[in-house]
Amino acid sequence: MNDVAGGLIADIIDEQIKLKMHRTTGKSEMRSWSNSLNYMFFVLNDNQIPDDAGIAIEYNIPQTSKRVDFMISGYDPTNKPNVVVIELKQWEEVKAKEGDALIETFTGGGQRTVVHPSYQVWSYAKLIEDYNTSVQDHSIGMVPCAFLHN
Repeated sequence: MNDVAGGLIADIIDEQIKLKMHRTTGKSEMRSWSNSLNYMFFVLNDNQIPDDAGIAIEYNIPQTSKRVDFMISGYDPTNKPNVVVIELKQWEEVKAKEGDALIETFTGGGQRTVVHPSYQVWSYAKLIEDYNTSVQDHSIGMVPCAFLHN
């Protein structure tokens, strides 16, 4: 939380991606992290979210090129383990498209047809649920959601 408040979070994520994923990130992605994670800072600054909740940023789903923007892990009131899987978007407007879970928005420098972020994050949660033995063995609940904060 201090790294977000101090404006350091984008640089920290960038360094970790270089170190662990051996790739560089562009300035637009770093701006995106700074902006989105400021919003998540306010979401997490809630007494109902325990201080020991786990946080993952840009979680790479093994055996895929997919990355989850943000995850919060912890236990519910019945002590059941859960992970909230969050897709963050900064879109200003979207248009409905023909076809299941498709929308049109300005992203990546132009108007594009992309999957709805709720479907996108649901598919990420299903991949983790279906292929992660720890999630299966420990009955970890996966709770997907999209946060379109603009």
